[in-house]
Amino acid sequence: MRASFVIVGTEAGRDEVQLFYQVPRFRIYKLPHPTPFLAMKKENAIEVDICEKYGIPRNYIFYPAQFWPHKNHINLLHAIKIVQEKHGIELPLVLIGADKGNAPYIRQMAHHLGLEKRIYLLGFVPQTDLYDLYKNASMLAYVSLCGPENLPPLEAFAIGCPVLASEVSGSSEQFGDATLFCDPKSPQDIADKIYQICSDNNLREQLISKGYLRAASWTADDFVNGVFKIADEFSAIRRNWSSSE
Repeated sequence: MRASFVIVGTEAGRDEVQLFYQVPRFRIYKLPHPTPFLAMKKENAIEVDICEKYGIPRNYIFYPAQFWPHKNHINLLHAIKIVQEKHGIELPLVLIGADKGNAPYIRQMAHHLGLEKRIYLLGFVPQTDLYDLYKNASMLAYVSLCGPENLPPLEAFAIGCPVLASEVSGSSEQFGDATLFCDPKSPQDIADKIYQICSDNNLREQLISKGYLRAASWTADDFVNGVFKIADEFSAIRRNWSSSE
């Protein structure tokens, strides 16, 4: 480990870096991630009918994640099936992200569950389309098995998309009360929380309102100022070496 300081976004991240990499705690700085810039729609941006562009139905559940096993797409598919069988609601699911080897398995499982006509794997999409994909979604279902930091919920908060997120290391610290949490290992719990958001308009409005507040609570300026403060502290150490070293 040659870094003088390590930056993490949560206390859970600090604990994990200290535990798994044996980095002294005083060298680990916490700077929460600001809301990504893509979530800030420009006033003069051209409106896009994203559903028409990609041939997807409206009121879909959205999950932007690379197609890795730990992103937990399979348990989400099982949850969609449970909602259909228990409540008679057929929910479209839009998945985006680069294929890291698991996309064929996801398609196979969707076919096995009889969901192939309602699951849309769009692959890797341009960043310019992400805002509209969030804006037109009925919710973000971010069911990753891993923390301690994830950015898509912050994007959804800023755009007014209600969020269902995994209760994993660091998630409650990062998202606070702006999201409905689920057990990512339990398709039944995921299904129950999806149905809650679908059926309870008051809950949806609360999540959207709290999401806006959470997205605005830590800005890019806050993050940059934090980095500068760390850099100033590092300069007192760095000046002891010549520029040739």
